[in-house]
Amino acid sequence: YNDRQRLTCQVMFSPKYNEIKYLRSTGQRPTALSLLKSHPPVNDEDAFEAVVCLFQMGDFDNMLNVCATRPWTSLWAARMGAALVEMLARDNLQQALIYVREAVADPAAPHDARAFFLIMLLANGLTDEAHGYVRERLHPPPAGETFLLTAMAEAALAKKDFVHAIQLASAAFSTDFENYRILIIRSHANFELRYYHEALGNAQLANRLDPGSLPATMQIMRCQNKLGDHYAVISAFDTLASDAPVPPEVHIELGTAWAGLNRVPEAIAAFRAALSAGPPALEAVRGLLKIHVNAGDGAAVEALTGQYAEIMDTDIDCVLLRGLHQLQCSHLDTARHFLMTCHDMNVQRGDALALLHWPVPEPRLRHDYEQLELLNRRGKLNASGKNALAVLTPYYRQSGDTGRIFAPEGAEGEALRKALCDIHHLPESPFQGAALQVNDYRTIEAQYAADKMVVIDNFLMPQALIELRRFCEEATIWKTYYRTGYTGAFLTRGFSSPVLLAIADQLKRVMPSVIGDAPLLQAWGFKYDQRLQGINTHADFAKINVNFWVTPDASCLDSTTGGMVIYNRPVPNSWTAADYNSNSGKLKTFLRVHNAESRRVPYRENRCALFDSSLIHVTDELHFKPGYDNRRINVTLLYGRARGSE
Repeated sequence: YNDRQRLTCQVMFSPKYNEIKYLRSTGQRPTALSLLKSHPPVNDEDAFEAVVCLFQMGDFDNMLNVCATRPWTSLWAARMGAALVEMLARDNLQQALIYVREAVADPAAPHDARAFFLIMLLANGLTDEAHGYVRERLHPPPAGETFLLTAMAEAALAKKDFVHAIQLASAAFSTDFENYRILIIRSHANFELRYYHEALGNAQLANRLDPGSLPATMQIMRCQNKLGDHYAVISAFDTLASDAPVPPEVHIELGTAWAGLNRVPEAIAAFRAALSAGPPALEAVRGLLKIHVNAGDGAAVEALTGQYAEIMDTDIDCVLLRGLHQLQCSHLDTARHFLMTCHDMNVQRGDALALLHWPVPEPRLRHDYEQLELLNRRGKLNASGKNALAVLTPYYRQSGDTGRIFAPEGAEGEALRKALCDIHHLPESPFQGAALQVNDYRTIEAQYAADKMVVIDNFLMPQALIELRRFCEEATIWKTYYRTGYTGAFLTRGFSSPVLLAIADQLKRVMPSVIGDAPLLQAWGFKYDQRLQGINTHADFAKINVNFWVTPDASCLDSTTGGMVIYNRPVPNSWTAADYNSNSGKLKTFLRVHNAESRRVPYRENRCALFDSSLIHVTDELHFKPGYDNRRINVTLLYGRARGSE
């Protein structure tokens, strides 16, 4: 009884409705509803508890009847009744919100009235106000008030405050562990935080409570696609009622699953179904474009572009895919136009600021200072770069400890962010002619066919090597920092120099049986801090990995190391991207259990290691001279369709 009394201490229920509130709040809603039907309410508090109970049971007709016919005596109750009539009978959400505001302004209004207030705010698109109300007026959250806690969690989820959403939903779940809405909230929040297994478990439990329900099924499909279990996605789709309308996002997940299984006709049909099920969905257009680009179907690409150009032009992924298609067609200037458009779009949306670690790690700050100092020595630093160098100098003088961080406040903090995020120099370096050295590529292809890896020395022509190294040294596009000691630049963020595109294009022609028509999926450059290690054990998502180095040999102090170690074991097809790209502990265990053999490829300037991307690999130990000019720089090109489930 004490627990029940604690749940309802703010509201004066009659004894039976005190029991009903307890049963409803602890997930025993059918029992609460049965008790409610046999005991008419004796006051406003009882009647409103009946409304909440009916709402949670989905009995909106009886709920509306109570709201419309009850002779409410309290101000808050009368306003709540009027609000719910406006919502349910007239679909007038704006007027409903006006009444609810008046209700919750009454100090006597119970917690459940505030739950409806949050629901109304969200229904009217007032996400910021709902989230602010949760943070400012409902802290700490009231214990045991599961209806309110659920609404609070939904407000946090709508604001993308995912950690708080999980905290609130978990508080409700501890009392009411069979609450469908809570489980869906937890699934969405965990999904956005990339806890895909947890999100899947939440969705599966929700689906057990309401089998075949659309929100739970949709979440199951999303999670299983992320986890690479495409058959499970298709199976979940098959459980939906055949006569029920299917929203576009469900068709998109189905198309993603078929594409993951390389079932192209089925994938195209699903994405087309998504486009016909409602307003054109970006994800469906993107999915179709990716299929056509990977297939090299230029006519289909052009037709899709003609139909959905307005959507594609505003989406970085679509612009990237169109650029990669042009590269596949050897239209290098057009390809670079699309890729630089991606860069411009990222700059406009403040992508570098979103990528910036704050507090700023010392290695990231040191890299940017040293790069700007090099540009200054070479006479290539513009006004913004000189200002940035002046901003970074005092921090650089305090540096030396790789574990140090910097987080100035106010104007100093804004100046540091700007110095690190702005593009101060992006050279326009035209390139024509042969980018690759003349090598015996027939023998190289035969060796790859036998071993799934091959080393190519004297990879680039001298001028191509010089141009690419100069671009890597000077372009201030290295905005992605990794805590193991390296910074990255990517195709959509400016790493698309003419010489790089020429290398990517010409490599397909000299290795027709290994690369051939396989499209370039991604390219990046990584630049390493000599004091740290580099990339952990991992595998990549493509078919072919082309990895080559451009820093002079004189920078490497140990010619037996400094390159990479490649193991003869591929990751299993059943593993997810998180398994093979971010879980180095699991990979090391896998290698140990299978007694995997390794091949060390020592560092050499202009050396290329070309191998099956599914082979596990790791940066070798680094022993390079200090100084910016001596930083190890590697460039990676990834070709071929991403790993599937079979």
